[in-house]
Amino acid sequence: MGDTVSVIIINWNNKSYIEKCINSIIQQTFKNIELIFIDNNSKDNSYEYFCEKYPKQNFIKIKNDNNLGYSGAANQGIDIANGEYVMIINPDIVMEPDFVDKLYEYTISDESIAAVSGKLLKYDFTNDKKLNYIDSAGIVMFRSRRCIDRGQNEEDLGQYDSTEQVFGVCGAAPFYRKSALEKVKIEKEYFDEDFFAYKEDIDLSWRFNLAGLKCMYYPEAVAYHGRGLGSSHGGVFGFIKHRKTQSKFLRGISYRNDMLMLYKNETELSYKRDKWKILKRKFLFICYMTIFEQFNYKFLLQAMKLKNKMLYKKRIFESEGHDINDISQIIK
Repeated sequence: MGDTVSVIIINWNNKSYIEKCINSIIQQTFKNIELIFIDNNSKDNSYEYFCEKYPKQNFIKIKNDNNLGYSGAANQGIDIANGEYVMIINPDIVMEPDFVDKLYEYTISDESIAAVSGKLLKYDFTNDKKLNYIDSAGIVMFRSRRCIDRGQNEEDLGQYDSTEQVFGVCGAAPFYRKSALEKVKIEKEYFDEDFFAYKEDIDLSWRFNLAGLKCMYYPEAVAYHGRGLGSSHGGVFGFIKHRKTQSKFLRGISYRNDMLMLYKNETELSYKRDKWKILKRKFLFICYMTIFEQFNYKFLLQAMKLKNKMLYKKRIFESEGHDINDISQIIK
């Protein structure tokens, strides 16, 4: 039969996306797929809809009594996955028919590859239309430790058509080697469950890099993501305007998890090189939130309370025989 790819869908109140997403999986040219559908206690009957829509398919279906977040549900899926390779996708992902096939063939070509991101473009679910705008061409980390989805909201003019190593892969549709996930997990966690959601994909990618494994961007594999076009258009006013479109919870937990990542993954060597850029970014954001987002102090306090736990996880990771690599060359 050959290798199996386990595709894990994490759903929370995404009923309107499910059919298009599942159908794009069923239509994949790579046929040895194990589909695991995990519902995080949705309130829109999306789990029941999924079961009614696909009653005869041999899918693994799990309905959680509580919302475990992206991290908890992803770990749940990886634990039961039988595949040698694992994909974790959002329900608002629509794949080209050869998406899994191309990611699989590329990944098996190099055993040092831990994770791969295809080219993710935008999808307009309202008008059922593929858009020629970039959603993610891999994750970039700057020396200030700011992370972005490369190319997001740019028109796709071929500027990201080269296969290359990136800092990380976007959590909307990542392709992982299962053995690499086992190598970098900390105790029972592949994704850090203290993050709950947001930036847990970057945290995992950071550990891959530290362990000497590669995160790659492979543009031959194409999928579409329903994330909207809204983003900062640059400058202070663009930044402020964009953040106001996001919920306080999203802004707060992203800020908290950004700090947790640094506690957990920063090395003495990389911090020494980039110390002043990191501190400048931290200082400027503290000034910004003091004026515009004082609610974020609650999330700052949460991060401080979790600091020792993150440092404990860091020690566990380092004690498991990893030769911690200098990753400065893949930080921009």
